[in-house]
Amino acid sequence: MIRLALALVMVLALATTAAAQGPRVEPPGGGLTGPSIGPPVGPLVPPSVPTEPSTPDLIVDLSRPRVSITSAFHGESMLLFGMFDPPGEIVVVVVGPPGRETVMRKQRVLGLWLNTGRQAFDDVPAYYAIAASQPLQRLLARGSGEILSLEDRLATIRPVGERSPEEIAQFRNGLVEVKRSEGLYPAAIGQITVQAGRLFRVELPFPSGLDEGVYEIRTYLLREGKIAAAVSRPLPVGKVGFSAQLAGWAANDGALYGLGAILMALLVGWAGGSIMRRL
Repeated sequence: MIRLALALVMVLALATTAAAQGPRVEPPGGGLTGPSIGPPVGPLVPPSVPTEPSTPDLIVDLSRPRVSITSAFHGESMLLFGMFDPPGEIVVVVVGPPGRETVMRKQRVLGLWLNTGRQAFDDVPAYYAIAASQPLQRLLARGSGEILSLEDRLATIRPVGERSPEEIAQFRNGLVEVKRSEGLYPAAIGQITVQAGRLFRVELPFPSGLDEGVYEIRTYLLREGKIAAAVSRPLPVGKVGFSAQLAGWAANDGALYGLGAILMALLVGWAGGSIMRRL
């Protein structure tokens, strides 16, 4: 009896210990598992975290953030520079704000030059210049359709009114001649200098006859005739200083501006006359 009681006590003690430890989970297939070392894999990795570090193909910057037009402004050049992942070619297109332009046709009548016709165009860029690291015709022939030459861009301007195609072409050619004489449509393609196979720079000219507005500088990286990367940078162009205040006064308060101009002219004339009488 004593032995039977001792055996029963041992069985109860073992059962109590097993219940306290909880159920035992066996690994699948009878193998052993342990803590994994390394980063989690599969769906535990957030999709926003890249598995490999990536760098942009094209980086562009300007030497100045804007073009400031003062009373002594006679045009200036701005440096555009950057870096790209080779191989590739670089093309830079500078486009001024679009607007309406009117072309006047002059003819000699009885010894006098008179305006005998006019034609307005919409969506005309105020400024258009291109620079490239290789001859542009070679790059455009490979099929990069987004990059337009000056002729292709002007083919998209919209004439106002009804005229024959021949007359529209004549007025469009006149528009190009006027813009080129003012330096707003450079005929020459700027040369982009590439150094160490990945660094590039180019001087962008801006003439004195610039219109105010936000210009767009588009930089393209071409590979095998296709656009691999593109960066667009806005370039504000505006008047600053006394000339800006004077222009704002003339635009907002035209009557006061005209009266002030008359008074200034009278004052200068009176002062000049007084000085001449004393001499």
